[in-house]
Amino acid sequence: MAGDNREINHSLPIHYSQNYLINEGLIDRLLQQSSIHSSDEVVDIGAGKGIITKALLNRGCRVTAVELDEKNILYLKKQFENEKRCALLSGDFMELPLPEGNYKIFSNIPFFITSDVLNKITQAKNPPIDTYLILQKQAAMKYCGAMETTLKSLLLKPRFNMMIVHQFSRNNFSPRPNVDIVLLRIQKRNVDEFTIREFELYRDFICYCYKNNKVFPKRIFTYRQLKELRKRHGISNYQTSAITYEEWIILFKCFLQYVSDEKKSQVTGSYRQYLLQESKLKKQFRSRE
Repeated sequence: MAGDNREINHSLPIHYSQNYLINEGLIDRLLQQSSIHSSDEVVDIGAGKGIITKALLNRGCRVTAVELDEKNILYLKKQFENEKRCALLSGDFMELPLPEGNYKIFSNIPFFITSDVLNKITQAKNPPIDTYLILQKQAAMKYCGAMETTLKSLLLKPRFNMMIVHQFSRNNFSPRPNVDIVLLRIQKRNVDEFTIREFELYRDFICYCYKNNKVFPKRIFTYRQLKELRKRHGISNYQTSAITYEEWIILFKCFLQYVSDEKKSQVTGSYRQYLLQESKLKKQFRSRE
């Protein structure tokens, strides 16, 4: 993708505004500590004034810089139009096809589109092998399940390792944000936990359990099965946020092996219902802007 300039769709809603990272030395140190090497193709989402793009190019990477703001695009063109290892894409990242080969992401994205960006890259047929995203701390903790298990973290963990690797000073940004900002690493697992079919059923299972938080154990498992789970694995607290990822895997494997097809049919389609509900909530939120 490097070496060309393309345009997609121009329209810049006010909510796409960004807090720009301004500490160049810090970016260099973070890249040195990352898995990003000179041979990598890296996507910079919301390239802004090009501070991350420049650091990636200095590291020897091939860079695809995506930017929606027309003023920033003009600024980026002046900086990088003669750089053969840089492709400047003018438009909305959400409309952009992702690279077909191996690639990584290192980006300071507009915080408003955090969930959209994460959904796109984690649900892609060819997701990045490693991703570093600058996010609001609260959102990052939700996605990696840092303080407690969350639905979002459980949906991602079978295929991605997620961890917060750096917390920024608010003075590292302009304008200065009024929330804490961190760097979240999302690393693709080398081996999938499940087959494709099992993973689909796992997502349905997790979404069903969260939707039926207080009653799901008795709806899915028999008294004898719950007794065995308590005896063999020590699982007795079925509050969804209190169940660890490892315990969810045990519950799901028990569900796969011992639960009847009739009960399994109860959970089918729960993930799709969750996505529809999420979509409705986003539309309602945006309609109030």
